[in-house]
Amino acid sequence: MQSNREQSRKTFDASADKYDRVRPSYPESLIDEAVRLSEIPVGGRILEIGCGTGKATELFAARGYTIDCLDIGSDLASIAAAKFTDTQNVQIVVSSFEDWDPGGGKYDMVIAASSIHWVDPSVRFTKSASVLHSRGALAVFTNKHVKNEEGFFRRVQEVYDARAPSMATVTSARKKMWQEPTVGEELFEGPIVRRYPWVTEYDADEYVALLGTYSDHLSLPKAERESLFEGVRALICEEYDGRVVKHYEAVLTLRRLKE
Repeated sequence: MQSNREQSRKTFDASADKYDRVRPSYPESLIDEAVRLSEIPVGGRILEIGCGTGKATELFAARGYTIDCLDIGSDLASIAAAKFTDTQNVQIVVSSFEDWDPGGGKYDMVIAASSIHWVDPSVRFTKSASVLHSRGALAVFTNKHVKNEEGFFRRVQEVYDARAPSMATVTSARKKMWQEPTVGEELFEGPIVRRYPWVTEYDADEYVALLGTYSDHLSLPKAERESLFEGVRALICEEYDGRVVKHYEAVLTLRRLKE
């Protein structure tokens, strides 16, 4: 299962520019709540796991925190680094969280934006705990698609069934990976969960570009992926006036380190 995770999490770097252009950011209210619940001090230190192109990084950096950011993708990290060339409080490091050496450094908060599930489940909590100051916090957040079986999202499933039969195999392997047991949660207090619903709209090209940043779609055979994207684009243009309304729910899960 570890090899599946390793292979899948490396797919994002190939679409780094697209990822930065179309992947959504996070609500300001979520960031404010993470800051409040974590009780991070003014100017405190943050470690970010899987910073990608720096979408979440920007929101915390703007609040004056010192951030060390890790990502395994050199192209993703390069885009992130370019955003902070004039910023002294952000450092981008090309490394996995598993391989990264903290050098004895301690942080007030560890954050992971749509990335914690790519970290080895035997490491994600134990190593996070090891680099936190007493009573520090682990803040995990992501944007989840709110399932809607009506309209477009019901119709588009027919396109997947017809054009991307391998998706069922990819999805099955992904579900097994997500169900792997984790260790080290007992080092933290019970999670505090906050949810933030929001809605956005994509045109056909934007929506297909968004699909092209998802690891399960990137894992499809090339011919299936191209056929799927062609079919999705045609559906949007021919039956939905070229627009897709997508409902998201940003979810914050924060854990404080036990004393």
